[in-house]
Amino acid sequence: MTSSKSNTIDYNNTAKFTDKQSVTMFSLQPVLKSLALLVFLVPLSYVVAQQEEDNSTPMTSEDSNGSLLMTNYNALREEGQGFYIHDSIIRFETPNSVIVSAGLLLWWCDFKFLSDDTNIENYGYVGQGVGWKLGSTYEDLVEAGAQLATNGERVALSVSAVMVPTLGIFEGQIHATHDDWVWRYWDDGSSTLPILGWEGHDEGDTSPSSDTCAFSLSGTVTKITTEAAAELLGMDVAFMTPATCSMEYEVAWNASHVPDPIDTSVTALEEEVAQLQADINELMSRMAATEGSLAATGSGNGGGNPISIMKDAEETDVSGIHIGIDDSAASTTASTIGSSIAGISAAVGVFALL
Repeated sequence: MTSSKSNTIDYNNTAKFTDKQSVTMFSLQPVLKSLALLVFLVPLSYVVAQQEEDNSTPMTSEDSNGSLLMTNYNALREEGQGFYIHDSIIRFETPNSVIVSAGLLLWWCDFKFLSDDTNIENYGYVGQGVGWKLGSTYEDLVEAGAQLATNGERVALSVSAVMVPTLGIFEGQIHATHDDWVWRYWDDGSSTLPILGWEGHDEGDTSPSSDTCAFSLSGTVTKITTEAAAELLGMDVAFMTPATCSMEYEVAWNASHVPDPIDTSVTALEEEVAQLQADINELMSRMAATEGSLAATGSGNGGGNPISIMKDAEETDVSGIHIGIDDSAASTTASTIGSSIAGISAAVGVFALL
């Protein structure tokens, strides 16, 4: 009996133990869920806060890739000049136009900077430059329908850029001084910068290629050394200075800003018309004088009243003197003068049409 009692299982106590365990496990479930939620939300809130902080803080001179944003800017400021190779593809507006590969050497100088480096939100510059077309670029562009300056191989340029702190980059542009095409570039401090360019249709353009010169361009500009630029231009490195660049710019600008032959012709024609008008007035005076002489020496004066000629306020009696002008000669003179006036009037009329 004793052994029997010891081997008997008390189901009431077991049930109580099981109930207590169930109650304990049930009460822990909300706590575990809360802990799991916290484990998920805390890192997420940190990431969001970090992103908001990054968005509210302007980019510094070092970008996310660790490259120095100010590299090219500082070089231009310290050296007063910069050399780049332009490499692009261009498509002109004519249907089925071929793609032109363009290569140019760019020499920038004559910079004026916005700030004294104390305000990172105010970095920027303006400058001038010269572009030399390399290889067969000039011939290829002409064949494709480009409108190029009269100096051909080189062109005067204007350049500018400004730093955009929220983007952490310099945005810049280059345009010609003789035409309305534009290139844009983005400088993140790298040695090779992307460029985008275009020229639209200019309704007032009078050049022979004005109907074919609109284009789109995409490519790069890559920074090169002074020595490499000197070799490409065939110049002595010692002369590759900002002062030389300024002189080269002046030469290129003057070559592309020669007087317009049409304007020159109009100016010359205006002067000629003014002279012709003076000639008309003189001829009209002569005709009036001739008609007066004919009237004075006509048949009605065969032996009549004496004729007087006034000269320098002195009256001279020329009674009985035969003047020697016959009707046919007077008629010829009048006809010649009339023809001259008609020719001059026609010239004035042509100018009026211009």
